Amino acid sequence: MNDEYVEDFVEDESAAGSDLFDCDYTPIDAVINEVTMFTGCKTMATENGDRLLIAYGEGAAKSAFFTDSKKLRNVFCNTNRRFPFRAVIKVVSYGNMFGFNVFAPNTEITTADRDNFSFYKRGKKRGR
Repeated sequence: MNDEYVEDFVEDESAAGSDLFDCDYTPIDAVINEVTMFTGCKTMATENGDRLLIAYGEGAAKSAFFTDSKKLRNVFCNTNRRFPFRAVIKVVSYGNMFGFNVFAPNTEITTADRDNFSFYKRGKKRGR
């Protein structure tokens, strides 16, 4: 071996982070009303414009979903947010409209939460 300096390999944290999104994607419905371990997020340019991609789960169970929700963007893209974290995403009703909000993992899943999710799914099917 020659006397030249040999540099040690240093893991690039940004490259490791991209592995979070090397998975199958699901609809957001997969995490509604479930305590979920969220592992990261990033904004991606898609044919539908810039969308937020949120990663969740670990190992073989890891997945991700796209969302346009401003509430979720505010929570997940907060510069003080540390990943991973556990939380519950619920469907919340704003009059005749539905949206998403994030709650602590120990929050109770009520009948109203289940009903809101059912109404949201029915409305989504009609919109297709």
